[in-house]
Amino acid sequence: MLARRLALLALFEDEFRPGSAEAALDRLALEREVPDEVRSHAARIIGGVTEHRDSLDRRIAVEAPLIPVPELGRIERTILRSAIYEVLYSAATPSGETMRDAVSLARIYAGDAARRLVNGVLGSVSRSPGGGT
Repeated sequence: MLARRLALLALFEDEFRPGSAEAALDRLALEREVPDEVRSHAARIIGGVTEHRDSLDRRIAVEAPLIPVPELGRIERTILRSAIYEVLYSAATPSGETMRDAVSLARIYAGDAARRLVNGVLGSVSRSPGGGT
């Protein structure tokens, strides 16, 4: 969960200052004295979200068509990108763990409506072919 939280915070900062996620992660990891493996996991999430951002946003648009991706709250969009990246592209962690952490982060940082949105989108992604189940 700590790696996902660090990735979320760094990617959220990147929403305001594009290109700043890696530097934000370095700063956060240093401030919080996180172990190297936690920082490495967070860096993999950040790199994956950066590399696959367009396809992640397209997937979000398919799964949550009532809210255009640019109109989603920045924190919700960032949580969805991170979690969908892990579910679709990272075999390192079981998708159930990724989904539980994402829902928890949404509840903590954005409230109950965001928690329901994240849970619904990730549930749809995980049930689709190649979606991590």
